[in-house]
Amino acid sequence: MGKGVIFLAASVLFVSQTYALGLGAVEIAGNSCEVPVGTHELMEVGEGRFAIPTGLYVKKEEDKRVARGACTFALTLQATPGKKIVISNTHQLTSLRAYPSQTKARVDLEIFKAGSQGVKQALEVEAQEQVAKVSQPLGQQGPVLETECGGSAILRGNLAATLIGAGKARAFTRALYVDINEVDCP
Repeated sequence: MGKGVIFLAASVLFVSQTYALGLGAVEIAGNSCEVPVGTHELMEVGEGRFAIPTGLYVKKEEDKRVARGACTFALTLQATPGKKIVISNTHQLTSLRAYPSQTKARVDLEIFKAGSQGVKQALEVEAQEQVAKVSQPLGQQGPVLETECGGSAILRGNLAATLIGAGKARAFTRALYVDINEVDCP
């Protein structure tokens, strides 16, 4: 019973903190998302650090020339009066694999405020003589989005994978991690 009470208290604290920050639910869409399309809750993984469940998995067999997949998200932010919400330090672990030669795997990630354009990031691998594989994070250090003082905004993200060639390939990403903090307006 003690563990159940602690879990319940932690759950209530997380939900309270999420609503106190003015964070809405995350809307997920796409044909290759690891989670079902629809509405999902943010997962707090540390103080001010959240995971957005935008994992992606795309696989290409030798019988196909091209395989594509996408996963997108939208997160509504509403700052309390006298404060603004700052999104920063994004991180998404990406793993690519291609084999045999003349096969490419590529993942593109863009995180941005709705109505504007963000920084596009890409990771690509091409098999030559042997298996080509890479596993590294895509992300941005520093601020990605700030709401106006007491204002609202929508954080959006587009994640896409393209696998091309005669061989096999796969692209896999984990959840997107972001820092979300509410700070006093200057």
